[in-house]
Amino acid sequence: MRSTTTDPQAGLRALFLGLLVVTLTGALLLMLEGEAVGAPGQHEIESVVVAPGETLWEIADRFSPESMDLRLVVQELVDLNRLESKVLRPGQVLQVPADRF
Repeated sequence: MRSTTTDPQAGLRALFLGLLVVTLTGALLLMLEGEAVGAPGQHEIESVVVAPGETLWEIADRFSPESMDLRLVVQELVDLNRLESKVLRPGQVLQVPADRF
């Protein structure tokens, strides 16, 4: 017959290892989610007040390099500001990732 006694330290090591794996996996997922979404805390954000008659395309053009596709910049501004429409109102405040453009 085999003895079924368990080493208490082995159980604690297994528990510690399991907690470590779960913690590291969670941290990795949070980091990946932040990169995929473009985590706001990772970029310098500038607030822009929309002037009368100003369009999202004009703001995108002002804050992006010439080589960048404005359609992508407009979509990033829509996503960042959670805009339901691309029509802007005078006085509306938009967040622009200043260090990315």
